[in-house]
Amino acid sequence: MIRVVIADDQHLVRDGFSQILRSQPDIHVAAEAADGRQLLDAVRRDPRIDVALVDIRMPVLDGLQATRELAAIPHAPAVIIVTTFDDDAYVLDAIASGARGFLLKRSTAHDLLSAVRAVAAGGAILSAEITGAVLERVRSTGPATRVDLAAYQLTARETDVLTLIGAGLNNDEIARSLHLSMSTVKTHVANVLAKTGSRDRVRAAILAIQAGLS
Repeated sequence: MIRVVIADDQHLVRDGFSQILRSQPDIHVAAEAADGRQLLDAVRRDPRIDVALVDIRMPVLDGLQATRELAAIPHAPAVIIVTTFDDDAYVLDAIASGARGFLLKRSTAHDLLSAVRAVAAGGAILSAEITGAVLERVRSTGPATRVDLAAYQLTARETDVLTLIGAGLNNDEIARSLHLSMSTVKTHVANVLAKTGSRDRVRAAILAIQAGLS
């Protein structure tokens, strides 16, 4: 059972998310919060919460700061930022704050459920639209320091995969580009994330850009 806390200052939004989540046999809404401080209190009370759906703009304590503070709590849930604000600067802030996913409130119920299940399983979720905006912003601003990939000891094929991750390709597109099976691509991606210490493929993509690969 995936235990979820919903943090949003709008009751109707919380109620809508709750109805969607409660319709699923494998998801339980463990708590709701109207601001970031209530979110932190809920997580401290219930260490079994797996996923936190967090709005950015909330009173008392906003979603980004609450996400940062959650990182200091043992067994903190994975955070999915859910907001109406699709400016890529918010996405970068959310990633830097430790969020594992970023969804817009215009996303479908299917998108929401998929995101909850993905981050509960240890993955990360960003839509192609959001990922593209983030990577373009990183490219346009340029890296503060050039990253040397030698320290990560990637194989030649892993470097190829990292390059394509940096270009925004998904696993299926990488498989077609490199003429590899999907299982082989998944293995290479997992190795790249592990060797580079990237928690998700967005961080790996940013690393690829900083290394001059993409």
